[in-house]
Amino acid sequence: MKKSFDAYQLKAGDVIASIGAASGVWEIGLAGMQSGLTFYIQDIDEYSCNEEEIAYTKAYWERQIGRKINGTFYAVVGTPQKTNLPKDTFDKVLIINAFHEFQYQEVILLEIAQILKSTGKLIIEEEIALEQGQVHEGCGLPLFSETQLVNLLDANQFALKTVVEKERYLKVFVFEKK
Repeated sequence: MKKSFDAYQLKAGDVIASIGAASGVWEIGLAGMQSGLTFYIQDIDEYSCNEEEIAYTKAYWERQIGRKINGTFYAVVGTPQKTNLPKDTFDKVLIINAFHEFQYQEVILLEIAQILKSTGKLIIEEEIALEQGQVHEGCGLPLFSETQLVNLLDANQFALKTVVEKERYLKVFVFEKK
């Protein structure tokens, strides 16, 4: 998680959306490393993305680290085609190990361009296919090659700023709006 935290460059006062975040396990864990973050935890699954699950996740992390987490967390339920997140609001939008699962990737990218502030960053942490046709071990869906991912984002209003390699097969891509 420390490598991700460093790559995301989260700082106090950041307003962050995390799309496909379920109950916010990663996001609340990250907030335990930096106080003053506001997270909109978004998912299409209302059973995992709700205030009760987020409170449970926060209590879990507070027990793990032995102190209160100073952050603000909102649950937002979307659909496969709409995030339901407010426009021009976010310093950063995170997609952690979920982009390959999105059914309407281009539609969601268009919306992300609208919800990010003009100086905002889209950060995608994704397992990358090391061979053609490789699928994600957990969900069985096809993985992107690095080139496929970057080209898709480039074609949909985003320019690659940096890539952080966590593992040979796991990378953090930081994009800016064009």
